[in-house]
Amino acid sequence: MEENQNNTIGTIEKLALIAESVQTLFSGKGTIIFELPKGEYKSVINHFREIDRHHKQFSMDISGTEFHFILMDETTLKNEDKS
Repeated sequence: MEENQNNTIGTIEKLALIAESVQTLFSGKGTIIFELPKGEYKSVINHFREIDRHHKQFSMDISGTEFHFILMDETTLKNEDKS
């Protein structure tokens, strides 16, 4: 059981794999935007110590690929639920 837990890759490692894939696909600069509901946004932001948690977005660069994380607006969530 313990062996399986050690093989699980985390969020940062998965983002690094995405960044690597973008770099092998294209020669230009890659930018990826995630608009996340509050729970997922908090889950991602908790991986970092030096981010102002009062802002509704943050960015980071991994190997030349820019990742933007935006907190999804509550009204957007409500409208999607109605659809």
